[in-house]
This record gives sequence, C-alpha cells and structure tokens, in this order.
Amino acid sequence: MTSRKRISLILIAVFALYAIVRLMSNYSVSAAPGTIEDTTAYLRISREDIFDQRFWANARPIVFPLLLKLTRQNLPLTSFIQVVLSIFSWGCLAFLFAALMRNHWMKVISFSVLLALSMVRHLANWDYMMMTESLSISFFVLFLACGIWLITGWSRARAVLFIIVGMLFAFVRDTNAYVLLFLSALLLCAVIFRWIHPRALVFVFSFVGIFLLSNWTSDLGERWVFPLNNNIGKRILPSEQAVRFFEKCGMPITPRLMSLAGEFANGRDRAFYNDPVLESYRSWLYSKGKSCYMKYLLADLPGNSMDVINEFEFLLTYKKIHARLAPGYDPVIPFFLEKAIYPTGSILWLWFLITGAALILLWRKPWREEPIWGVYILLCLLIFPHLFVTWFGDAMAPERHSLSVGLQFALSVWFIILLSLDRLISRSTTSVVTV
Repeated sequence: MTSRKRISLILIAVFALYAIVRLMSNYSVSAAPGTIEDTTAYLRISREDIFDQRFWANARPIVFPLLLKLTRQNLPLTSFIQVVLSIFSWGCLAFLFAALMRNHWMKVISFSVLLALSMVRHLANWDYMMMTESLSISFFVLFLACGIWLITGWSRARAVLFIIVGMLFAFVRDTNAYVLLFLSALLLCAVIFRWIHPRALVFVFSFVGIFLLSNWTSDLGERWVFPLNNNIGKRILPSEQAVRFFEKCGMPITPRLMSLAGEFANGRDRAFYNDPVLESYRSWLYSKGKSCYMKYLLADLPGNSMDVINEFEFLLTYKKIHARLAPGYDPVIPFFLEKAIYPTGSILWLWFLITGAALILLWRKPWREEPIWGVYILLCLLIFPHLFVTWFGDAMAPERHSLSVGLQFALSVWFIILLSLDRLISRSTTSVVTV
C-alpha cells in the first residue's frame, strides 16, 4: 500500500470517528434544544406563507426561518440538521485544507486539528440552540471550504457554488453580508494590482449584489430598527459628544428621549416604539436614522476603531459562554484542552502577530505559487472589519454576535501555524534528500 493510500485511509477513519462522536454526543440535548426570546420571532416568521413578503423580508433574515419551515417547526429535527450540516462543512474544510499539505503526516495533523476546533464549546454548543449561530458558523466554514476548492481548480460549477454558499451565509445574519462586501473590496484591489485573475470580478459583482439584496430586504422588513435603537439607547444617548452629533443630524433631543439613556430597544415597556411623546423621534429614525448612524461611524473612524480594539479580547474570547450553553450540553473536549485549540489568551497580541504576517505575505506574494496563502491573507485581513461591523451593528449581546469573528480568528491562527510547519518540514526533508 502506498503512503498516499495509507494517509487517505487514516483521514477517512478519523472523519468517521469524528462524525460518530458528533452525532452521538449530546444526542439527548438535540432532542430538546435550547431556545431564547429570539426563537419565538424565527418561529413566527417560519409560519408565514412562503410566497408572502412577510416571509422573505421580515424582522429576521430568511435562512433560519426557512430551515424551520422545511422542518415544520420541529425543533429536534432542526437541531439534528444543524449538527449534520456542521459535520459536513467542517469535513469539507478539513479534507480540502489537508489535501494542500505537502508532508503526509501534516495532512493528518491539520485534518485532525480542524475537526477538533469544530468541537470546542464556543462553536459546537450552538448546534443545539434554536438561533442563527450554528448556521452562521457552518456556512462560514463551508464558504471558506468552497473558496479553497475553487483555488485548486477553476470551474464554473465551483464558482457558482461559491456564490450560492456566500448568499446563504449572508442571509443567515445581516452583518455577514458586510463580510462579503469587504471581501469584494479586497478582491477588487487584488484584480487592480494584477495579483489575481480578472475573472475574480465575477465574485466582486456577485457579492456586492448579495449585499445590496440583503440591505434591501432589511429595509423592507425594518430589521435595522431594533439594533439601531439598541445602539442609540446604550451608546449614543449616554455620550454627550455623540448626542451633539446626532442633534446636528436632525435627531430631536427631548427630556423623554434622554431618559432612555442606557436602555435597550425593548426597555421601559418598549418606549422607543410605543411612547407617544417620542413620535418625532420615530419619524426621524425611519427617515434619517440609518444614514446618520453611518455618518457618525465614518466621522470618527480612528476613534471608533480604537473602541473595537479596546473590546477585542472581550468580543473574541466570550468568557461567559458557560451561561449560554444549551440545557444539558456536555462539551466533548475538556476545557483544559480547548484552551490549546481555541485561542482565548493574549488575543490582541496574537492578532497583531498574524496580521503582521499577512501584510508581509502580501508584500512577498507567495499565492502565485501556492494560492492557499492568498486565502490566509484574505481571512486574516477581514477579521477587523468583520469585528467592527459586529460591534457597531448591535449593542445587545455583541460577544455572541462575534462568534463568527472568533472562529475566523482561530482559523487564521491555525492556518498560519499549519502552513508554516508544513513548509518548514518539507524544506527540511528536501534539504536532507539533496545532501
């Protein structure tokens, strides 16, 4: 038996064991998945007629309500599908990434590391919760896997699949659509500088189109209203400087509105929505609120960026994950091992390190010989804009909303470690053979 066949059999065996563990562990939890208040909204939308605008453009993005509709609101079945999709997505990413390793044993190591990463409680727990986190994580992983598959061999079918998965990712959560927008900007720059083939413009236009479609449905369903009220209550009204900016932008500053400083959108019996005294505020919100908030973020981009950096570790480590575990959930990997798999210490310094590495690689252009380095660079450089949009997108539960960014960060760390080790081992082996 050749070494290649032996490694292939090992990978198949590892994946089979992984799939069995993922399916069998927490099976009872999957039969009674966890819910929160948001779950009610998703269930309500899923019961709308599929041909009705209230289904496709409502207060929540469409993908999770669509899954609930397909399962006829059967929550255990929905949870089981989330687990299966997670196994499939991570399996695709692990297989495709391992295939790019030169050293045979690095194939096994990288394959095992990526599968182990998928089982940490920060990620695996959400398969048993009736929220969007599981689908957001799975479609992000599958989107990355499709991108790697595409760079290994261009074809129209792979390109179309990449775009379709990107659309599913965008319509799980509105902030995901911004990731595609930022990715399209980076791809456009790469085409302009002739770093990649001009056919990448297909993805630039496609991802911009997906973003615009997401934004349009958000406007139709007024999905932006609740998070913007959260931001105004928790971050704008408590800041004198921010209040002055919004007052110049037309927001009617009244004692009643100022009394809501520190409140979420649903605070004080939903005063932001129901209080008659705030009618002028609501008129301003629907006509100018969204544009004023965007101007506010751009007016002090350096200062707002520093706010994100100050919150970097808080957002990416999610130290209170134990409070969000599904009822009865039992982590597969012990906590002391998770620390070695999912970075939770020196996060900011690690980010500086991997970003510096990405910038050096951007200068050296190694993707011309090994395209996977281009994937790492894009993955790494998108961390900060992704986190920026997540932090300023909604003041409510930002650490939970940042789970995809935490995953992106963890993958970037492991990609640079595994790729560097593989190249180092391969060069050492080649040098020994040459001598």
